[in-house]
Amino acid sequence: MVTTNPILRIRRALRSVGASADQADEFASAIDEIYVSREQFEDRIGRMLADHRRQLLLEMIVIVSIAVGVILAVLA
Repeated sequence: MVTTNPILRIRRALRSVGASADQADEFASAIDEIYVSREQFEDRIGRMLADHRRQLLLEMIVIVSIAVGVILAVLA
């Protein structure tokens, strides 16, 4: 099965139900402006996961630092 751009599929569907070429092009371009591609979506998810990993690492460092501080305070 050949994968086609969803925007082109929408344009073809509009043409098949009787829209003119100009109307189909206008609708497809309007959808294309707000449409997020799979690559853009995966990049956004990757950035979000990286941010969460950094935040988790920072929180772990803070917790370990506090624990070491408490242990040193008790031993002193």
